[in-house]
Amino acid sequence: MSYFRNMRLGAMTACALIIGGVAAHAETVRFAHVDGEGDLLANTYWTYTEVFSSSLAAQTGGKYEVQVFPNGQMGDLESLAEQNVRGSLQMVGGLNAGHLAAYAPVASVLELPYSFPSTAVAREVLNGPFGQKLSDLVAEQSGVRILAYLPSAFRNFSSSTKLIKSPADMKGMKMRTQQVPIHVAMVEALGASPTPIAWAELYSALQTGVVDGQENAPYTMLMANLQEVQKYYTLDHHLINMPLITVNEDYWKALPDEDKRAFKAAADEAAFAMLGVIAAKESQDLAVIRKAGVEIYQPTPEEFQQFVDAARGPVAKILAETTGQEIIDELTAAVAAAQAN
Repeated sequence: MSYFRNMRLGAMTACALIIGGVAAHAETVRFAHVDGEGDLLANTYWTYTEVFSSSLAAQTGGKYEVQVFPNGQMGDLESLAEQNVRGSLQMVGGLNAGHLAAYAPVASVLELPYSFPSTAVAREVLNGPFGQKLSDLVAEQSGVRILAYLPSAFRNFSSSTKLIKSPADMKGMKMRTQQVPIHVAMVEALGASPTPIAWAELYSALQTGVVDGQENAPYTMLMANLQEVQKYYTLDHHLINMPLITVNEDYWKALPDEDKRAFKAAADEAAFAMLGVIAAKESQDLAVIRKAGVEIYQPTPEEFQQFVDAARGPVAKILAETTGQEIIDELTAAVAAAQAN
């Protein structure tokens, strides 16, 4: 796909850049995230900010200096979203559709289950006209623009009681969800009983049987050691983790066009580098989960279609009340076009 061809060289170039110094009166760009720093594999936003900063400085002759606030120094993600909207932070890494939906309801379209058949298709769609339109709409509604989409890994269902091969196996199961209405509706549509539980309490809830299962990407499972309290993991790919790189819209509008192009190019180069690290790590994560004794199951095409048929329609109907039907139809059409390429 053209996106990957264009970004590969750019990412390699950005990683190799050595900037002798910044301009005497460099403009500061305040960029915050909640990730750690110093480890390319463990701290992916550190990877992102390192590449972004170097690339932006190189393309603008040191006109901009990126001041990074890692480790949640500026607050949690909800607080970062508020500061980004307000403009006290020019850029934020790691917000998702749920955070933006509080300010821009249209962002919720990214929460439609079973929308993307692969991360490659997701990247093609989101780096094309659909992604640009969604960014424009989010900017209009919230005052924050999506500068880069980071579709990184799929969320899947896990269980401690039985292997899930189709929605029929989920009937009567108590499935932990986030306190997100669309996620709750999805689990209900699949036949399980959605049980919102705080992240900090999830391990204990699974260990004691308060809930039977949960849904997360492989690296998230390992981060919380959930492989210790789950026996089965079904790769149904119902949602794709979609962290975002956002920029305050007033700040963006004030940038000269040439600098806008530099910001966008640097954002895309950094995204390519970060997503490459995540992709390399995902296969390792699944191996670790399997080694812990968890049975990993890949649904057949027929079984996968049962998940799609059960969840997508009912959730889309609810989602349309918030986002409008038009953006859902446009997403569906963009995915179909990307698959045909």
